[in-house]
Amino acid sequence: MTSVEYPHAYALFAAGILAGAVTLVVLGRFRLYSRRVRLPFALLTLSGSIWATAYGFVFLAKTPASELFYAQLAWAGAAVLPTIWLVFTLVYAGEDQLLSSRMLGFLAVEPAVAISLKLTNASHGLLGSPLVLWRAARPDRFTVSGADFLVPFGPDLVLAAHAVYGFGVAVTGVSVIARTYLKSTNIHRRQAGFLFVAGVVPIAALGGEFFFPFRINPVPVSIGVSSVVVLWALFRHQLFDITPIARDAILSEMRDAVVVLDEQDRIVESNGAASELLARPVADCIGESVLESVRVPTEVRAVLEGGDRAEAVVEDGDACRYFEVRAESLGGQTNDRARLLLFYDVTERRRTEEEFRALIENSRDVITVLDEAGERTYTSPSVTEVLGYRTEALVGESVLDLVHPKDRDRVADTLDAVVTGDSPVRAEFRVRHKNGSWRRFETVGVDLLDDPAVGGVVLNSRDVTSRHRYEQRLRVLNRVLRHDLRNDMNVILGHADLLLDERIPAESKDHARTIKRKASSLVELGEQTRHIDTTLTRESSGLEPVEVVERIETQLDDVESDYPEAIVHRNLPEEMWVSADDLIESALKHLIDNALEHNDRVVPEVSVTVERSQPSTDYVEIRIADNGPGVPDAELSVLESGTETPLQHISGLGLWLVQWIIDRSNGRLRFAENEPRGAVAIVGLRSADRAVSVSDGGTVTSESETD
Repeated sequence: MTSVEYPHAYALFAAGILAGAVTLVVLGRFRLYSRRVRLPFALLTLSGSIWATAYGFVFLAKTPASELFYAQLAWAGAAVLPTIWLVFTLVYAGEDQLLSSRMLGFLAVEPAVAISLKLTNASHGLLGSPLVLWRAARPDRFTVSGADFLVPFGPDLVLAAHAVYGFGVAVTGVSVIARTYLKSTNIHRRQAGFLFVAGVVPIAALGGEFFFPFRINPVPVSIGVSSVVVLWALFRHQLFDITPIARDAILSEMRDAVVVLDEQDRIVESNGAASELLARPVADCIGESVLESVRVPTEVRAVLEGGDRAEAVVEDGDACRYFEVRAESLGGQTNDRARLLLFYDVTERRRTEEEFRALIENSRDVITVLDEAGERTYTSPSVTEVLGYRTEALVGESVLDLVHPKDRDRVADTLDAVVTGDSPVRAEFRVRHKNGSWRRFETVGVDLLDDPAVGGVVLNSRDVTSRHRYEQRLRVLNRVLRHDLRNDMNVILGHADLLLDERIPAESKDHARTIKRKASSLVELGEQTRHIDTTLTRESSGLEPVEVVERIETQLDDVESDYPEAIVHRNLPEEMWVSADDLIESALKHLIDNALEHNDRVVPEVSVTVERSQPSTDYVEIRIADNGPGVPDAELSVLESGTETPLQHISGLGLWLVQWIIDRSNGRLRFAENEPRGAVAIVGLRSADRAVSVSDGGTVTSESETD
């Protein structure tokens, strides 16, 4: 017999040749195909080629032995085809993590059993006649009995089970491709569509064979049709050249721009956020080299060649956007050398850094960052203006090199306290200027060694030389006022007393009395200054609960004793606790005394009221009212502004002392007019049951204010 008697053999040979051509193209011409896709698909088309070609040779066999050989070879190709198809579809869809060694072993069991049964069928006959596959095709040749493979649901249950299993595995593979099609876009959807068609054609042929038996098995012939579809996709739609390898990874990174590259650094996928970084639309960039498609090729090349990261600037109209570029491998997910190119938008961070840098560079404070060894890793540019040194000359040098020799041990101990402590540490020491002079600095140190953005000890230093000199001058002037002026005034008072004891004209005695009165006023002013300096320069013990009613009662008892002609009104509760400095009693005493000392009425009156403020009860108000001349508006204006001028000032120091003490208590002081005459001093202090003592480790949230 020749092939002329069986013209359908030509169709089988054509299908085998087409499938073999696909195998050669995938393995040979397109060497840039991803290996993970190339190898399983080449095995798939090779098995299809073997099946179709061997089936065709069955019709040209001259002897039963040769016909049996080709029949067994065709069976082997057909047996492994569905399993290889399923493996390929999982790999193509990026789900090859499912293909563990155990799973591959499980999938290989059925094809191996089917082939073994076919090769040993002569001994057990489970597959019927050795030529059962082809009996329907050649009914007049080699008359044998057995089941007919072309009718799968015939008497042979093993053949039927094998056919059903293969059909189920093939359908599963097609469903995987269908899901990939639905998840993909652009070129990837077209590619998945071609693979879906290529997979559905043989399944449709097998289904048709179940219901409409042909003279030959149509599945091998349909493989040729599928091969034509695949060849078209290979040459016209970059099938396997660009594969959807990281769809899930992209979906999880939608907040930042993501570009997926294959092992040849060609773009295979991109999310919407990356469109502004590409020179052309995303669809036009698929399959192109990333260096030819991105707007920042220099920075991308740097990270692709092994750089950890690079910063790229992209113009966005009149503004610029900043991106941090990184490349990460997808090998852990896909067993491939594909990579993710990530573009993190750091525009806001960069602008914040620029604003911070502008603040640092234009501030007179010197910012220094030290490593664990105490060497400078950064110094702000202000050091040039403040100390005369260039910043690059100080980097890498020990911070102690410029410190005064007598201060170095103390500074070293302070740095140790910064590193070992949990809170900022403040210190004051001398630093050498480039001109050789010594400048005094106040520095606050913070340990940020564990902060990856800083990685060092940060020192914020301020030149307080002028302030130190000013305070030094104040101390000298205070000493002169307190000691020298007082001593001289005592001498003047002594001579004034001598003049008053002498027999001198009455007019001269008036001058002597004036001298004594003014000298006594200066001595009193010196004593007030000494008292204020002693009171306010000592360290505050912090705010603490103070019961003010008892202290006010004591002050008013003293007033009634010292001013028997005065009328004192008391509107006091049994007790009232406030959060205040321990000097608050002194401030209240000054206000009560002033209400009577400067009162010009024949019968002076003073009224003291203590109550919670309304409508809020957070504060306690202490109101001290009098019927005197009131506080001049000019003095109230000075007290409110906090600044004296030659034309506007307060007579004496009492009101300043009161204001400063109340400020230390985080309280507030204001004055109002009393009806029908006089003034009302109103002191507001935070209620003790709503404040926390600083000495107990708490914080007081109220702010000092002057209404």
